Amino acid sequence: MKKIGIYILIVVAFFSMSSRANAQSSLLFTVSPARQQIVANPGEEFPIAVTFYNQSESPVVGMVKVSDFIVEDEKGTPSIVENMNQISTKYSASTWIELPFDRAGMGSHDKVVVLARIKIPKDAKPGGHYAAVYFEPVQANRPTGEAGASITPRIASLLYIRVTGPITEYSFISSMSSLSFLEYGPIEVAAKIMNKGDYHIRPRGDFMLFNSFGGKSDQKKLKEVNIFPETQYSFKTVIGQKWMLGKYKITLNALYGSKEQSMIHSISVWIFPWRVVTITLLSLVIIILFGRYFYKNFIQKEATLESELSHEKEEIERLKKRLGDKS
Repeated sequence: MKKIGIYILIVVAFFSMSSRANAQSSLLFTVSPARQQIVANPGEEFPIAVTFYNQSESPVVGMVKVSDFIVEDEKGTPSIVENMNQISTKYSASTWIELPFDRAGMGSHDKVVVLARIKIPKDAKPGGHYAAVYFEPVQANRPTGEAGASITPRIASLLYIRVTGPITEYSFISSMSSLSFLEYGPIEVAAKIMNKGDYHIRPRGDFMLFNSFGGKSDQKKLKEVNIFPETQYSFKTVIGQKWMLGKYKITLNALYGSKEQSMIHSISVWIFPWRVVTITLLSLVIIILFGRYFYKNFIQKEATLESELSHEKEEIERLKKRLGDKS
């Protein structure tokens, strides 16, 4: 057996299902490990262990089941497959797993260990195959007037099985977008990465912001998540500062797969604080106009008065001289 993973006690996301849940219930469950990554050869058989914990104050009974899971949204949320006829069996693994029992009970703060066995078919297709071993608690107590037993949400351990052999690794940035014009930063960016390969990927990379002169203004790490085959994941980030001016380029550069293949995509965004610039320009125009008005109405008038006074002084001096000559 080639198994990657360690037992970590964590609370995992509950899978949604249509059911009537007891609103007064406070049952708490955890599973260990929450996920297991397994590498196996075609035809190989080996055991796995999944432990379910009841951390509530009430005993519980329920069903132990195995099913395929898929990711249907762009947030990477896993969902248990209810009807196997509705999906492709290309990435299926549930039929490879044998459970020792299908019912279990746990007392308060008790646990149940499921020792399952995986049998990889000899003709298994290389690449990723995905299944979930889950516990489905059934509550005996229910609100008055309701018929039947109410069912609580399920909790699962996810199995990522990679069958050895040549596989296709191909992913790309399917879209990248932002507002093309902004008055202020920072810039909200959305990007989607599509996985068209045979195994899930976990891209690593950065969003980078370059200014009009090609200098790097900011950089944000790409969130590291699993992207399953035939699905895409939507990434969002905020990059840059509030005060920016000019044309900016945002580039997403990421590596994926066992060979660390590269994928890159860029978009451009103009940032122009037009209201601040408009107010500044209007203020300058007002200052210039006021300066011209002040110059015309005060400086020029004062110069004219000084010229007139000087002329009158000259006239007075001439008159004085004439009177003096007559005397």
